Amino acid sequence: MAVKGSKFTPMRVISHSPRAAFLRVLALVLAFLVSLPVSFFAGVYWAQQKQHSLEQNVDQEHQKVVAGLSQELTQLRTNVEVDRQSMEDLRQLVMTQKAQLNASERDLRVYKDLLSPGAKGNPLGISFGVFTVVPVKESGHFNYSLTVQKLATKEADFSGFLEFRIIGQQAGKSLQLSLYQVSSQVTEPSIPLSLKYFQTLEGELALPQDFVPQTVELVVKTEDKRAIITSELDWPASSFKPK
Repeated sequence: MAVKGSKFTPMRVISHSPRAAFLRVLALVLAFLVSLPVSFFAGVYWAQQKQHSLEQNVDQEHQKVVAGLSQELTQLRTNVEVDRQSMEDLRQLVMTQKAQLNASERDLRVYKDLLSPGAKGNPLGISFGVFTVVPVKESGHFNYSLTVQKLATKEADFSGFLEFRIIGQQAGKSLQLSLYQVSSQVTEPSIPLSLKYFQTLEGELALPQDFVPQTVELVVKTEDKRAIITSELDWPASSFKPK
């Protein structure tokens, strides 16, 4: 019987079930046990993903460094090759200028002989200009060029012969080779000369293996085989390829 003026609170009767409570606890425990390996493997997976991403970043940085170093090495090699080529060009220029200077000195000596009283040995002033020897790709093969010139231009044309001999060493012994022995363009020991002002002789020669050229002996003879000038020139240093 309710008391007048008091607040009535409805109540519901819940039956007590120990089995349901046990099942709830068991479900919580099972959920906890299942979550442990799931959390573990999830952590391992994310750790592996992070490590893989880090390795990729490191590998990319490594590739960038390698590419940069490779580019620098290529640039250095290019610079070295350019410097080497520049030095070779400079060396060739110096040797050419030296050859031109030697030719000018020979011309000066011939002029002095022409002006000497009673000088009749070389009346036309026959002289040798620049002598060059340039190596080609094949070992022991060279392109040569020699200018024979007549300084007394008012005189008649000159006809005669040139004897061209290369003197050097082979196997420790002195060896002398005529140009016709080493050049297919020359077939005789005496090379015909016919010049009004100058005549340039050029072609290819092939030296024997292990032959080291040292000097070149040049003899100009008249048509009656009388020698009017003999000169000995150094074998151009520019013909030796740098090591």
